[in-house]
Amino acid sequence: MLTFAIVSPFVALGLALLGILWFGRRLGRHVESSLGMKPKSTLWEMFFTMRTHGLADLLMTMQRAESGQPAEHPMGSKPAVDWLNAIGFDPATFVPKLRSQNAPVDLRVTLGAQRSRPLHLAMPILIAPMGYGIALSAETKVALAQAATLAGIAILSGEGPYLPEERAFSERWILQESRGGWAHQPAVRNLADMIELQWGQASEAGKGLTKDRADLPPRVIQAVHGEAVIEAAPYHSIEEWVDEVRRQRSDCPLGVKIPASQHLESDLALLCALDIDVITLDGAGAGSAGSPAVISDYFGISTALAAYRAHRWLMQAGFRDRVSLVVSGGVHGAVDAARLIALGADAVAVGSELLFAALHEQVAEHWPMTPPTQMAFARSKRNHAPSLDVGQASEHITHWLDATRAELATILRTQGLSSLTELRATCPLIARTPLAARVFSLPFDGDGPTPPLVAHKVGELVASYAQLNRILTTISEEWAYASRRSWP
Repeated sequence: MLTFAIVSPFVALGLALLGILWFGRRLGRHVESSLGMKPKSTLWEMFFTMRTHGLADLLMTMQRAESGQPAEHPMGSKPAVDWLNAIGFDPATFVPKLRSQNAPVDLRVTLGAQRSRPLHLAMPILIAPMGYGIALSAETKVALAQAATLAGIAILSGEGPYLPEERAFSERWILQESRGGWAHQPAVRNLADMIELQWGQASEAGKGLTKDRADLPPRVIQAVHGEAVIEAAPYHSIEEWVDEVRRQRSDCPLGVKIPASQHLESDLALLCALDIDVITLDGAGAGSAGSPAVISDYFGISTALAAYRAHRWLMQAGFRDRVSLVVSGGVHGAVDAARLIALGADAVAVGSELLFAALHEQVAEHWPMTPPTQMAFARSKRNHAPSLDVGQASEHITHWLDATRAELATILRTQGLSSLTELRATCPLIARTPLAARVFSLPFDGDGPTPPLVAHKVGELVASYAQLNRILTTISEEWAYASRRSWP
């Protein structure tokens, strides 16, 4: 019996291996046979189909077929032209001189410097507006607020209703007044360190949205009186909205957020005429809890182009010293932030990356039954995801921000710079493609300077042609004069 007990596991293992071998050979013969068949008669059809129709397109097609509603996808989209990845950095060597890795670097930023209570940030990062209840849970908002305070930066409230816990944990709190109208109370405005009027965002443009009661937590249902409705056109004009806020709060910076568009310069002219302190441009690639794919994938201009064009216009129009420029949409970390600041931004807003950081070490416990980001979103009748551990989430967001601060400092030192002001003034960037070089007026890394010997020869040739041109001109003038003299 003992011998049988010892041998039987090996017999079972051997039989299992034989079964796997037999099944593998059968499967191999079937696959080999199917390769010779017409694709439309086998599963290989999907291989050819997905070469033409991407996986994202197929998934959205299934959404439309199932619901009859516009397809959505969360957390933003990839711009058709990724300009940021077409730009690199120019390292310092002797000219400019490389700085020590211990050299001090100034990452501080001030928004709305002309106001009596400007907003001071320890580094050029803002936590993007992600509204309570409309998108995020109260736990996620609190974790973000705690991390922002520890990092010395500000958090924006987002489109959702006022969350007292967020304000309580935020040392620097920006009230974003949405087009929904539920956070426009005078008492809430008095609590803000800065106010931003949301006229639209890249992932939704200015179309507005409606959130059903079943998608909202009880506190939000009570605050918005049922369904959450954000109008496509606000209840009053931007001029009236600005005047209303200014009458109550003239001490703190006032900003306006708009999606970046091809008529960007006209929008900037209108906002500067209203004496706006901070302009936020949301570029293509901005994330959202559930954006219509037809807008988030195909509307607006890239964040890099928005920063470059806005900075250039503000400089030319003479507003750059009194208007702070914030850009958002597809910012993944320190590298993107540094590139956008070099192109002209004062600060950048980060959203999706911070949610991923917040969920670190918490998703694995519930995946794959729970989509990763659902733990960050507000729980409702349709979202039963487990709640977020606030302390753990706050710690990981803070770590992400600390790493970003260190990476920004490293980028500046490696370029021989000591401040963000120098980064924007010198714009030490290199274009990776000829098109990016032309669009952003940057040197192309495939060209390089003209060798001195060649430059000297070209100069001599140009001088020779100039001398020949003078001789030919003199001959032509003398011939014309002689011809007139000989004319009867």
